[in-house]
Amino acid sequence: MGFLSAFTVPFLFALALWPVVSVALTVPVLAMLYHRDNRLGLPAVLSAYGTVLYAIGLLCFTLYPLPADPVAFCAVHHLTPQLDLFRFITDIRTDGLDAVLQIVMNVVFFLPLGFIVRRVFRRGLPTALVAGFLVSLLVETMQLTGALGVFPCAYRLFDVDDLVWNTSGALTGYGCALVFDRLLPVRESDAVTVTHPGLIRRLVAFLVDMGLVMSAALPLAVAANVAHALVSGVRPGMDADRVLGGLGFSGLMFLLMLFVFEVLVPWLRDGRTLGGGYTHMTCETVPRSGARRVLFYMARFAAFACLMLAGMPWQPVIALALLAFWMVFRRMPYDLI
Repeated sequence: MGFLSAFTVPFLFALALWPVVSVALTVPVLAMLYHRDNRLGLPAVLSAYGTVLYAIGLLCFTLYPLPADPVAFCAVHHLTPQLDLFRFITDIRTDGLDAVLQIVMNVVFFLPLGFIVRRVFRRGLPTALVAGFLVSLLVETMQLTGALGVFPCAYRLFDVDDLVWNTSGALTGYGCALVFDRLLPVRESDAVTVTHPGLIRRLVAFLVDMGLVMSAALPLAVAANVAHALVSGVRPGMDADRVLGGLGFSGLMFLLMLFVFEVLVPWLRDGRTLGGGYTHMTCETVPRSGARRVLFYMARFAAFACLMLAGMPWQPVIALALLAFWMVFRRMPYDLI
């Protein structure tokens, strides 16, 4: 129990970080699930968020806590890498049960990694072997370098035997996943495009698209601002809003990229935006042609532009109005066109 008590603080720290990091990773996790399985079930969600918790926990267990006084610690401790393979045999003879428990924990920590490689990402044994070794090497390197230079010296020991035991743990976890696959087989994926997507799928596709829109609009806005400064002789960033009638270079480029990603791209891809294609959905819930299709895309573009550019306090009002409309009609206003 005394040995295990050393892991209490890192475990609690990992649990504290988990909700925050999980929220930050919600969109990519859900997008990955929709892209891979074309559905979102409770087991898939639990495994995905369990993966997030494991990643946080592994970092916390191997890197946290840091010594309170870096200068005092580094002045007294001078940890050098342990590069003697099979040194653990001598350690067991010297330290007995503590050395055995250390080996067991090195294996246990990497069991979930091999399980995740097989069960969540559905990769083979070579991937589990490489992943186990590389993740272990990354952890040991961070310990050797003081978390890549964050700490002024190595505050934990780089041990070559840990690479062996960590990799063994990943392979053991992979074997456990094979047994689990027999007990609960993985459902086959379905790549059919969803023509009547639900709210969560729509939201994930929308957020993916907005990430692409903003990523494309930002460098264009910066370039336009610099070009304007060179032509007009003002400093970059000054008078941009006044020159563009209150919209600004960022707003103008955002609307331009919004049009490209939310009108032009789906128009040419049968209603599939890039985010929609990744989550296997089309925004065109019914066949449209001619003026009706044009009106649909313009109304959809206007709704997204108002939502993203409205600002406070109108932005949450518009979002809640769209949500309320969905809850009543199970579709968005522009879907009625």
